Amino acid sequence: MLTASRATTYAMCLLTGTLLTIVAALVHPNLAGDGAVELAMIAHSDAWLAIHWALLFGFVLSLTGLLGVVDRCAGTPGEAEARGGVMVGVFAYGAWMVVVTFMVGAGWTLAHVPAEGGATATQAVFVYDMIRPFALAAQRVGAFALGISTCLLGWGALGARMKPQWLGWAGVASGVIAIALAVLFGEATKADQAAFVLPVLWQFVTAVVLLAERSRA
Repeated sequence: MLTASRATTYAMCLLTGTLLTIVAALVHPNLAGDGAVELAMIAHSDAWLAIHWALLFGFVLSLTGLLGVVDRCAGTPGEAEARGGVMVGVFAYGAWMVVVTFMVGAGWTLAHVPAEGGATATQAVFVYDMIRPFALAAQRVGAFALGISTCLLGWGALGARMKPQWLGWAGVASGVIAIALAVLFGEATKADQAAFVLPVLWQFVTAVVLLAERSRA
């Protein structure tokens, strides 16, 4: 594959992946309450499966697209940081996938246990309440790792002198904020979920910048 074609492919993967993630997050139901309430909300969400599959596919595309940042930083002082950012990003998205796959698999299945089942429905809530803390813990460490990944990628962009110059500093700042939110707030809070917002938005902007570079070239 030609270098220009490869760079465009990576940028398109990053753009598509981040868009899928952003749109899915915006339409995701706001789960609140105990296990029984959340399972009821899941059961009544017609778009539940589509939302979570969009997230999962978006994660894979985003990771693929981040290779474009490494490609852009190759041969510059920022290459090592960019490679490190993608390596940590693999772990970050892997951890994030734990909570999403739990929700699309076990969460969806448990939510559709017949309510008239009596003891069976009660057992479904019990299983959900027992397993969900594990998934949320994975989500929290995923946010922490994505913050580190974004810091490294931003650092790499600075070393590569990517234009605009603020892009690298924005990556570092987004990563630091994500790390702080993951450390300071519990995994069941909205603040912990917000730790993913800035890194994903930074990836989206980076994809636009990379595509603009290819267009000018």
